[in-house]
Amino acid sequence: MDFNKLSTDERKIIVGIDFGTTYSGVAWAETQRPDRRVAITVWPISKTNPEGESSDKVPTKLRYNNGEPEWGFSIPMNTPPEDIIEWFKLDLDPSLQSMGTAVTSAATRGGRDVDRLVTDYMSALGEHLMYTLREKLGEGVVNNTPLEFVVTVPAIWSDLAKDKTKQACQKAVGLSATKSPIHLISEPEAAAIYALHGLDPHGLKVGDSFVICDAGGGTVDLISYTITSLKPILEVQEATPGTGSLCGSTFLNMRFAKFLKAKLGKVDGFDDEVLADAMERFEKTFTMNARDNDTYTIPVGGLANNKELGISRGRYALKASDLRIIFEPVVQEVVKLVKDQISASRVPIKAVLLVGGFGASNYLKERLRGAVESSVQIMQPPNAWLAVVQGAVMKGLAQSAPEQLTVVRVQNRRARKHYGTEWRVRYDERLHGHLRHKRHWCGLDGCWKVYTMEWFIRKGDAVSENEPFFTRFVWTGPVAQGHIKKIRMDIFADRTVRDAPLARDDNVSMLCHVEADVSHIPEGELQRRKGTDGQWYYELNCKIEAVYLSASTQYTLLYNGMRYNSVTAEYV
Repeated sequence: MDFNKLSTDERKIIVGIDFGTTYSGVAWAETQRPDRRVAITVWPISKTNPEGESSDKVPTKLRYNNGEPEWGFSIPMNTPPEDIIEWFKLDLDPSLQSMGTAVTSAATRGGRDVDRLVTDYMSALGEHLMYTLREKLGEGVVNNTPLEFVVTVPAIWSDLAKDKTKQACQKAVGLSATKSPIHLISEPEAAAIYALHGLDPHGLKVGDSFVICDAGGGTVDLISYTITSLKPILEVQEATPGTGSLCGSTFLNMRFAKFLKAKLGKVDGFDDEVLADAMERFEKTFTMNARDNDTYTIPVGGLANNKELGISRGRYALKASDLRIIFEPVVQEVVKLVKDQISASRVPIKAVLLVGGFGASNYLKERLRGAVESSVQIMQPPNAWLAVVQGAVMKGLAQSAPEQLTVVRVQNRRARKHYGTEWRVRYDERLHGHLRHKRHWCGLDGCWKVYTMEWFIRKGDAVSENEPFFTRFVWTGPVAQGHIKKIRMDIFADRTVRDAPLARDDNVSMLCHVEADVSHIPEGELQRRKGTDGQWYYELNCKIEAVYLSASTQYTLLYNGMRYNSVTAEYV
């Protein structure tokens, strides 16, 4: 395959951003060298030293110093914990409930605006990215090559939370300065693209199915895929709608902090600094390096030797039983999610692929191995911590030149909920008797009408990026009110497990307002009809086209054979 056949105007720099709860990662590739994906591994420790810390990822932390944001490794080591803002990603979707654990992030405690926090963090990340690209490729290449961003989001997030992430990226100084397109991809899908590409192809057969378990800092996302083709590229389709929960390594960290305070909180010399050092070691070891956890010590510098408590030479020894106390409730939640995903799949599951920072934990791997059928393999692909960001770059490359750069293609996804719109239909006592109290008189047609749901996607339906969904509707309005400026339509969703209902009820919630600007359509092209009440009405036969992508939706209005792409979607 000759990647240099890409013409100069097709060449791009694809950037993947894995914005995580505890750590974030950035990787990039040039479309003419797609096999060379580069992860940023050097991070600033101050404004004057942009290359002071080596790490595969950077902490998702902020501190405001006289109003100026400091981020990641540039936050001084001696900063009091109460001044550090972390875990603020979880505040983007307050609708998610964790496993009974109240997560009050520092962002909420400080009363800060989560949208501003995400924008400030993304600005810093973007500025460091641009610095790195200029250092690696040169000013000229960076200035003359278009960039495209692929940002990952949890699959279990609401559409509003995903949209807020995209808006924050669009406002971020480091990203918006390039005026580049920003695409969203779900974290488990990105991880799947990377992990499946890296697997030994000899072990895979068409028809085999896998669960991808992306266990990160805050969220654990699961999706099952079935292999539909191995050549010329690996193609998969979702076997069942994804599931997930808030039960990532952040919750382990919280339990560890609580455990340590209970054990050592009264010991002379134990303070926030000792706790912070111990937390950092615990987090790095158990969510990034899958080490044996039977005998494990953590630094508690400055604490006197205490044989009874297990403190010796500035180290505190954790017993296996201590680790079980900390790990079990969180691990049990992940095990339950995996087992539920396996049983919900309509096909036999051959393997579970563990990715993400928490996915690298040996403890989690062994617990899963003992909890599922022996016929199901538990696999940890190499570099599981970077799977999401690497997969994001691969997805971006595939979008840029589908025929040349695609390595793994997700053919179909499964809809996670029912999607539909609400339209007026002629009232029929047999069908709508239970809605009699909601009927109303229509002056145009001279009859009773009632609002019912028009579902264009039902939960579990296969949805593909290449096959849009269409919903027809008739937009009416009195001519006396003047020329139509905007056609507005509301999209609703129902997440429940029931069949899609006939009419909207309390379980059907507003997803977004879709609005198309039609003010420029000449008056003569707007269809009209005289109503039974003698008034003239506009009557526009329209279609809305919806394309469901990995983590977002594109809407287009079709009227009179014309496409109106200037459709805005406002999520609620």
